[in-house]
Amino acid sequence: MSDSPEMVVRRFLAAFADPKLDELVGFFGDDAVFIDGPRRVHRGVGAIRSELAAELAMGFGSVWIDVHSLVASGGTVMMEGTENYRIGGKPFSLEVMGAFEVDADGRITRWRYSYDLKPVTDQVEAAGFKVPG
Repeated sequence: MSDSPEMVVRRFLAAFADPKLDELVGFFGDDAVFIDGPRRVHRGVGAIRSELAAELAMGFGSVWIDVHSLVASGGTVMMEGTENYRIGGKPFSLEVMGAFEVDADGRITRWRYSYDLKPVTDQVEAAGFKVPG
């Protein structure tokens, strides 16, 4: 028996504390869709792998996600939290909301992530870093 959808999402979010690409991608079904808030939509596990690899290459390293609230109903899990990470040794944070669909096999089939990109770009620029365009 696989974990409950809530536990799948909690394990997925916790995996960002020591992010390993294969482990993160392993949470997704083959036809999964990742809707990355204000950025773009990634369809299929290959596209999700490419996006996560690009994010990890940016050098965020560990991301601690403080979950403020999480609700689950059937295969749907919704969370609100704060991402905390460091760039060049400087701390940054980002308020996020996520909606996940988890199938009967315990795989994430849809991840909708919502956040306002401006506060984080403001933090990055104030710290003296160039925001990628």
